[in-house]
Amino acid sequence: MSISELGEQNPWWRDKALINDDPLIVAWEKSSFRWWPRIVETFQWDAKVIYSLRGPRQVGKTTLLRLKIRDLLKSGVDPRRIFYWACDQVESFEKLSAIINGYLDWARRFSQEMLYLFLDEVSAVKDWQRSIKYLYDMGKLRNCLVVLTGSHSLDLVKATESLAGRRGEVDKLVDNIPDKIFLGAKFSEYVETRNEEILKVLRELRLLSTRNRLNALLDLANGEIPERLNELKLYQKDLNGLLDDYIVTGGIPRAINSYVSRGAIPEIVYSDYVNLILRDIARWGGNEIFLRQMVQRIVQTLSSQVSWNALKDETEISTHDTARWYVDILRNSFVVSYLHHLNKDKGVPYYRKAKKIYFSDPFIFHSLRWWALGGKQPFSEALEFLKDAEEKSKLIESVVCNHLIRLLFNMEPSAQFDYTTRLFYWESGKKREVDFVAKLGDDFLPIELKYQSKVQRNDVFGIIDFEKGGKSRKGVMITKDTWAQRRTHVEIPASIFLLLS
Repeated sequence: MSISELGEQNPWWRDKALINDDPLIVAWEKSSFRWWPRIVETFQWDAKVIYSLRGPRQVGKTTLLRLKIRDLLKSGVDPRRIFYWACDQVESFEKLSAIINGYLDWARRFSQEMLYLFLDEVSAVKDWQRSIKYLYDMGKLRNCLVVLTGSHSLDLVKATESLAGRRGEVDKLVDNIPDKIFLGAKFSEYVETRNEEILKVLRELRLLSTRNRLNALLDLANGEIPERLNELKLYQKDLNGLLDDYIVTGGIPRAINSYVSRGAIPEIVYSDYVNLILRDIARWGGNEIFLRQMVQRIVQTLSSQVSWNALKDETEISTHDTARWYVDILRNSFVVSYLHHLNKDKGVPYYRKAKKIYFSDPFIFHSLRWWALGGKQPFSEALEFLKDAEEKSKLIESVVCNHLIRLLFNMEPSAQFDYTTRLFYWESGKKREVDFVAKLGDDFLPIELKYQSKVQRNDVFGIIDFEKGGKSRKGVMITKDTWAQRRTHVEIPASIFLLLS
């Protein structure tokens, strides 16, 4: 491929000011939700490392790359040292090797300084790891920072296995984690981006710091409501309103921008996401009809205990192994998460007992629910769904699950992090359930969601039963709008808890 052809996706080689005409950057600048994800700050842009960046469809990975390219150009990096390529039209790993090799040979004629390579949706290329491995072994990727993006977490496993010892200066990374997960905006990022007044308050309270937020959550786990949170009571109504918006749009920038700027989300935004998921499922050998039936069952059983065998009921799927395969594909595509029942005595999951399955993002939930149920108007159907208090509570429970997973990772970041060994649900012998149990060191933190204005005595029985067995911190009861310190637990509004996590 000629340099002129490579230059079509790298217009800044001709004039670095052309980056400002990039459609994604123009859209970001005009957006009502100009979100700068915190994941960017975890990269070390001066390290010669091969990074991978994985995350769900439509989360904004390509926009993030373009914005970073603009930053590099503004910092004075020679435009020819920056290479971007969209890999979803590359038909083979051999072609990918030729494209990258052609750029490297050309760029090294001008500079021996570090090069920046951004290979977008590289996972669309079958056996892409072979290309990167070959170029690394040939010494072509020395003195390069490479970012590889994709939409399926299985590629993380492949990258770790196939590129072992070929990731560059990983030992120089502060966190030693070259594999990054880029998810939709957390509720805290959503609030900070949408409401400048609350952002200012959070800054004054020093609650923009991840460490301070974690400390506040640990105070809750010890049965205390930190004094600094009292200031947020003044903004309770605003925060609850933002949470109501969040469970419509989720953390997906395109959906948020449409909702904020127009007051609605067009059908094309939902259908584009669904079509991308269907394309991914086909790539992995899935059947669209089985997927539709499985999504229907996940929606029906959302937040409830369900076995793989029970999940295939009312579907044409013949075995529980096939049912599990579809759920795992959705999990690896960042669509759902599932939790195991906790064996409290051993501190490990019961892998054979029923699971609880949650959607990872409200917009993803609304999109796939609309598709699976054959709906007509996805936005109006999402609003109608949320009018049901019980259904709304289930979706907020999904949001809490997603945020707890992210919280536990932030507490102890590791390339080997597996949330299924850190977050569980639990049920006593009296069939009293605790929605979530987080493993904090040698202790467990029971967390119950009751998205209602008043907590009844029997709502706390699951937490009480859990605490009787020892190894437990004080429980956290996540409510709609109550604040309280009780003997066995603290009560805190969902919007505040999510803001901290």
